[in-house]
Amino acid sequence: MNYETQNIPEYINVSTMAKMLCISRSRLYQLIEQGVLLKPIHVEESKRPLYSREMIIKNLEVKRNNAGINGTIVMFYTQRSKPNIKPVAKLQKKSPQKQPVQNEYKSLIDDLESLGQQDVSAAEFESALSQCYPNGTAEISEDETLTTIFRHLKRQNTEHKPRT
Repeated sequence: MNYETQNIPEYINVSTMAKMLCISRSRLYQLIEQGVLLKPIHVEESKRPLYSREMIIKNLEVKRNNAGINGTIVMFYTQRSKPNIKPVAKLQKKSPQKQPVQNEYKSLIDDLESLGQQDVSAAEFESALSQCYPNGTAEISEDETLTTIFRHLKRQNTEHKPRT
């Protein structure tokens, strides 16, 4: 409970109360039905359920103390951390008659293929490299080199294709 009394608004809706308690709205309603948490008040004009500041503080104390309004013991579980799942890139089929690539540029050419530049030969890569970096790439990061070569090849491929 990182909420201080001064940071709590005067009124909040049910969704915000559930977020403050780190539970779902359906779990909030379950706990209300069991008498563990306070029921929200309903405003006559809008008929919307709201919690006042005092009610918010009492509900937050329930979670902090693990003791409900009705005196029952309730355990609140900590939120699950979302797994750090990275999307898997689609595997591209490589053409079997592809020429062997120089080890020096193999990883960059493989990266270009994963970005959609298929069938880039070592000669094409070296040509693009010499056009983009006539003084060499000694002071330039591999990421910047890859980006520049990718853009160069992309621009080169779109210039030769007729527009449809």
